Amino acid sequence: MDLAEDFLNQIQSKSYWRAGESIVVGVSGGVDSMVLFALLNQLPDDCRPDIHVAHVNHQLRPESDAEEQFIKKWMKAYAVPVHTYTWNEMDHPAAGIEQAARNIRYRFFSEVAEKVDSRFILTAHHRDDQVETVLMRLVRGSSLDELTGISNERPADGRMVLRLLLPYSKDRILNYARENAVSWREDESNQSSLYTRNRFRHHIIPELKLENPALEKHIYDFSSDMNDLLKVVEPLIEAELARSFSLSPTRMQLNLSSFLTQEHGFQKIVLRRAFKKWRTEQIYAISQQHVDLLLDWFEAGGPNTYLELPGRLTAQKEYDKCIIEEAVNSEETNASDAVSEVLELGQWKVLNETEKIGWFTYETFRKMVGMKGQIIYLAEKGIEWPLVVRHREPGDKMKVKGLDGSKKIKDVFIDQKVPRKKRDEAWLITDSRGQIVWLAGYKESPLSLNPLTDTIIYVLIYQKNTAAGIE
Repeated sequence: MDLAEDFLNQIQSKSYWRAGESIVVGVSGGVDSMVLFALLNQLPDDCRPDIHVAHVNHQLRPESDAEEQFIKKWMKAYAVPVHTYTWNEMDHPAAGIEQAARNIRYRFFSEVAEKVDSRFILTAHHRDDQVETVLMRLVRGSSLDELTGISNERPADGRMVLRLLLPYSKDRILNYARENAVSWREDESNQSSLYTRNRFRHHIIPELKLENPALEKHIYDFSSDMNDLLKVVEPLIEAELARSFSLSPTRMQLNLSSFLTQEHGFQKIVLRRAFKKWRTEQIYAISQQHVDLLLDWFEAGGPNTYLELPGRLTAQKEYDKCIIEEAVNSEETNASDAVSEVLELGQWKVLNETEKIGWFTYETFRKMVGMKGQIIYLAEKGIEWPLVVRHREPGDKMKVKGLDGSKKIKDVFIDQKVPRKKRDEAWLITDSRGQIVWLAGYKESPLSLNPLTDTIIYVLIYQKNTAAGIE
C-alpha cells in the first residue's frame, strides 16, 4: 500500500474532522511538512479539510527569508492561506534556543488556530523522530511516561495537536516526495553534529542498526507498548493525584498519610506526574534521582525537616503533609524577622493584612460587645510595661501556664506540630524586659489570668481574619 492510500485510511478510520473544517498545519519548508501538506491537499472532498498553513521564520539562518517566500509561493498555487511569524534575532536567547524556538512555534500555531477557529494543529513528526526521541530520553534518564516518546495526539490550549506522519519512516516520506514531485527546502543545520538529535540521527542510530537492522521498528513498537501500558494505569494515577495532591500556581502539597499507603513503584510514577502537571516548563530539572530522594525522605525523614530541590524549590515536611514551593527570598525573611513594635494602650496594632493585636484596659474591653478573637487577661503586677510584639528569635523560652519551669518556643511548636513556616509567622508579646507574656494563638504564660479573676486590669486581643471569619 502506498503512503497516500495508507494516509487516507488513517484519516477515514479516525474521523478527526468534518469535510471543509479548518485545520492548521505547521510547515517549515522541509520535506516532512511539505509531504504532510501534499497528503492533506490530495484527500477526497468527503474528508478534505480547509487547510491553513502556519510558518515561523526563526531568523536563525541566512536561508530563513527564502524559505518563507518558497512556502508562500507554493501555497499560492493551491490557493491555501499562509500565516507567518518572524522571530526577530534580537529576541533570541543566549542559551536554550532549540526549546525557545519550539515554544515560539507552538504558541504561534495556537494563535492561528484561535484565529481560524480550528480544533486541530498538525505537525510533521515521523517515525524516525520518534526513535530519536525515545533513545535520547532513555540515555538522559527519563521517567516511564517520557519513554512513550512523541504522542500521536496531544491536547494543547483546548485544541488537539496531531502527528499523522508518526507511523511512517523518513525513507517512505522521501520516496513519496520524489515520486510525486513535492518540492522542499533542506535545512543545512540538520547535518550539524552540534545538536544532540543530529548526533543520534547520523552517528548513534546507524551504529545500533548494524547490530539490528530492525532497530527503528523495535523502538517504535516499544514506545507504542509503553503508551498502551500507561493508558491502563492512567485512571489510577489521576485518582491518586486527586486523593493525595493539591496543586496551585505557587505550591504543591502532598497528603503523606494517604500517599505513603501506595506501593513504592507507583509512588514514583505519581510523584513524577505531579511535578509534570505542576511545573511543565521545569520538569526536566526534577530528575528520577530527586524523586527517589523525596520518597526516601517521606519515609525516613523527621517532621519539620526540609530539602532543597532544583529550580529554587524547597520541600518542607510537616508531620502528615509535605509542601513544595519556591524558596522565600532571604531579604523578605529578614524583613519579617525584624518586626518588633511597641503596643499602645487603648489601640490596635495592625501586623499585616490579616492580623492585628490590641491592648486595652479591662473597663474598655467590657464595652466591646461581641468582641471576637483570642483573648488573655492580665494583672498590673509581674509585668514591666509597655508590651512589645515581635516574631520569635533563636533561643526564645517562655514559662507556660500550667507547667513548671521554662520551655523553648521551638519545643512548644514541635509539641503542637506547628509547620515550620507558621512558626516564623507566629507572634510573641513580651514586656519591656523581654519576658514572654503570650505566644499568640498557641500558648499562654502564667501571667494570663482566669477571666473570672477580680485582679484583671488589662486585656490583650489577637485577631486573625481567615476564610471562615475572625479567629
